[in-house]
Formats: sequence, C-alpha cells, structure tokens
Amino acid sequence: MLYVLTALKCEAAALEGLPGKHIVTGTGRFSAKALEKIELTPSDSVINIGVAAGTAPGCYLADSVTDMEKGRRFYPDMPEDPVLPEMPLMTSPRIVTHTEPGFLYDMEGAVICEFVMKKLAPSKVAFIKAVSDDGSRIPTANEVTALLRSYRNDIAKIMAAFDADPEEKDYMPLASSVMDELKLTQYMRCELEDLVHYCVVSGKLEKLESVLDEMRGSGVLPAKDKRQGRRALDEIFARLR
Repeated sequence: MLYVLTALKCEAAALEGLPGKHIVTGTGRFSAKALEKIELTPSDSVINIGVAAGTAPGCYLADSVTDMEKGRRFYPDMPEDPVLPEMPLMTSPRIVTHTEPGFLYDMEGAVICEFVMKKLAPSKVAFIKAVSDDGSRIPTANEVTALLRSYRNDIAKIMAAFDADPEEKDYMPLASSVMDELKLTQYMRCELEDLVHYCVVSGKLEKLESVLDEMRGSGVLPAKDKRQGRRALDEIFARLR
C-alpha cells in the first residue's frame, strides 16, 4: 500500500485522483496522533507531500530530514534517476520566519520519519516539498493548492513509481555472522535488527561497524554465551543511541 501523507487539506486537494491512500495528518507534532493509526507493513510505502519554506523556488525531494529540536537526522534513499532536484529538509516545532539558502523548512517531516522509519526501509519513504514562501509570510490555502498542482505531473511520476515498485531493499547490511558472534536469542536478534535499521536511516552505520570492531579488539566479541551477548548488545545500544 502506498500512503500519501499531507499536513493540510489544501495540500491534499492538489493530489486528488493520484494513486495511494491519502491521509491528512495535521501539522507539526499533532500529526503523530494520525500516524499512530496507520498500521504499516514492510511492503508499504509512504510519501509526504506538501509545501515548505525556502529561498529557492521549486519542488524538491528531501535527501535528508533533520529534527531541529532534537538534532536527529534521517536519510531516505534517493531514486537513481530522480524526477525532482534534491535538498535537505529541516523540521522545526515552530513556524520558521528566517530561512537559509540550500534548505527546506517544514513542521512535520521529522515527526513522520520518527514514526515510519521504525517500520519501513529508507527506500520506502520519500518527502516531496514545494517552496511556497521564504518564511516572511504564510501562503493562503488557495495558493498552496495551486502551487502543488503546478508540479502535479512530476509528483505523479514519483508516486506511480513507489506504488508500482514491489522491491524491498535490504536494510540489514551486517553479515549474519554478527548474530553468531553475539550469541543472540531470537528476541535479541530482533533488537539488533531494529538498531541496524536505526543506524541506516540516521547515517550511523559506519559508527556501528566501528563499535563492533573495537569490541572484537578488546575481546568482548565473540561472546562466550547468551548472557555475555546480552551485555554486549546493551553496550552497543548505549554507544549508539
């Protein structure tokens, strides 16, 4: 299932007739309540489409999403041949009135990431943002709808590709031997898979691999038994979270 998330009804109005299940989430952190009602499966895809503040007019794919309040960053996978140019998306808990060149600003991108990227691979998530203003004014509902409609053809191409592509990219890139090194129970294996997923979407995979190498060098790995594996896994969590 392709889920198309918009914060506002005026954004959704521009996308009527396009594929997917369309959900209006509301703005900012209020969107979390709507997101909790979506029962995602690994085969689902999520696209967040809407307007953003910025200095460069146009419509963009977000190549990263940063929570300006928490400092956490997420990395959706980019298509090999993107229809739209790419730009980093910054999510603020408040309306942004000053924008820096080279960035997009919204209020819900990181909230969506925090929810959906716990359940979906980075290749299953995309953010499409059209620049509506530079932060000095709030566009009207009619302006938002008209702006997104002007990019409807490009948006439709991306949505169709997500809706049609059944491929699930692997976000468990560690060798299966790591599981054996840690002497993990099935429950602990699921914990490690969640941690690796987090490292992929937050750009910390190299750090995870470095931590594992250090633990091998210090003799912590390979673990002698499940109890030592539990302690090793807890240490990995502590050093990466």
